[in-house]
Amino acid sequence: MEGLKNKNSQLIGIGLILVLMTASIAYVLKDESPASIFKAVTSVSPVYILIGIVLMALYIMCEGINIWITMKALKKETTIKDCLGYGFVGFYFSSVTPSASGGQPAQIFFMKRDGLSVTSSSLSLMIILFAHQVVVIFYAILAFIVRPNFSVSNATGLNLLLIFGFVSNAFILVGILILVIAPKLAFKIVNVVGLLLYKLRIAKNRERIKNKISKSLEEYEKGAMYMKKNPKVILYVTLVTIVQITILFSIPYVIYTGFGKSGISVWDIVMTQAILNIAVSSLPLPGAVGATESIFVSMFRNFFGSNLVIPGMLLTRISNFYSLFIISAIISLMMYLNTTKKNNIANIGKGES
Repeated sequence: MEGLKNKNSQLIGIGLILVLMTASIAYVLKDESPASIFKAVTSVSPVYILIGIVLMALYIMCEGINIWITMKALKKETTIKDCLGYGFVGFYFSSVTPSASGGQPAQIFFMKRDGLSVTSSSLSLMIILFAHQVVVIFYAILAFIVRPNFSVSNATGLNLLLIFGFVSNAFILVGILILVIAPKLAFKIVNVVGLLLYKLRIAKNRERIKNKISKSLEEYEKGAMYMKKNPKVILYVTLVTIVQITILFSIPYVIYTGFGKSGISVWDIVMTQAILNIAVSSLPLPGAVGATESIFVSMFRNFFGSNLVIPGMLLTRISNFYSLFIISAIISLMMYLNTTKKNNIANIGKGES
């Protein structure tokens, strides 16, 4: 896979994360006392931060469990260990690419190296994506119903992000549903989009883009047909995804309690995190770094209080992104080297025979 083999693109992604992280933290700290921030951060027991990191690791592992469920349903030979690894691979490459666009291609690349077909891998990830979109949109709708009045409700920029995020996530879900219900219509829509890209000179080779679209849609149509015929698999994956998303959205609550605060229920924070997630999920930023930090400070100020909202943001982001970014990078490298070693041994064996 080009994105994986190109080390420069990964370095650019990591560099961009570091720049955005530095800039966003500098921005939110500009009127704050570094000493008071440090004092607040260090007042939290490391146990709470560790719990947050463990919860985030479980979130990533849930994706691995879903890959294992779908691969078993497709009667493909794989191990739970490898599938958990694919979850970490997806998290790492989603983090270093805009709009998390590199996660699934990287997972398919790793699966192919382990002997799993591209068709099976694409189908597995499509089912997982469908379940993810259903759960995220459900949480967002529930959050708007349960907590319609946020402290930042008058912020035009945030409202625009919420609209954009909701529409983008809904668009993906509707696209998958169209593939399931009316695949011929999906072909027509995507071909019209491809023609438009050609006329706008965004895509130069019309035949190439047409063939690429047709090939991709054929893969997704197979996935759509499978989803139609195997509702139980969709149900199992969706149930795991509900647990997965709930774990992710509850991490700020762990940090909240780490400051010794109470009075706010876990569901208040889960619902608020659901709104934040919708606002930043479709932004073309690696790991949504920058936007997540800024919006967190605005949305969680009423919960943490003005003195603790920035320390709360820092510890939440350490728990649910920065630490797991490093861990997933290490696991991805280990999987790549391990698979390379296995392939080299296999090739030597073939040469000797």
